[in-house]
Amino acid sequence: MRKFYFLFFILFPFVSNGAILVSGDILKKDGKKYDGKKIIFEGEAIGDIMGRGENRWVNLKDGDFVIGVWMSKKDAEKITYLGRYGVKGDIVRVEGVFNQNCKIHYGETDIHAEKVEIVKKGEIIKEKLDLTKVWLSFILGIITLIFIFISRKSFQRESE
Repeated sequence: MRKFYFLFFILFPFVSNGAILVSGDILKKDGKKYDGKKIIFEGEAIGDIMGRGENRWVNLKDGDFVIGVWMSKKDAEKITYLGRYGVKGDIVRVEGVFNQNCKIHYGETDIHAEKVEIVKKGEIIKEKLDLTKVWLSFILGIITLIFIFISRKSFQRESE
């Protein structure tokens, strides 16, 4: 068993490539601790893919934390679905350097991706229409129109 632990601690830095898996909450609270270090971040691709030339910006969301990721055009093309209303975005795992205040991108907090992997494909969310609510809305609308009609008739009689 001791040999296993010994091998684990010797080989672990080479297997993990020095990157640490970090969540959005941790980056929000302790971003300075990871500034300039290689991290692994996982989140839903949201919004739009932006950029020109050979690089692209992609926003990744983990909980209520959103961060811009600077990646190659080739890596950005792996992303199929971007999260927005009616669409669940791809879950993307990024390995790269975290910058609390990026010198290249005017002080923005970002990740410069070195490796991008799609963990789970996104999907279009199909809305379910609740017919009970539709009928209830229709009936309440008719009742409202009846009350408006009665109210107007009553007001016209009083004014005469």
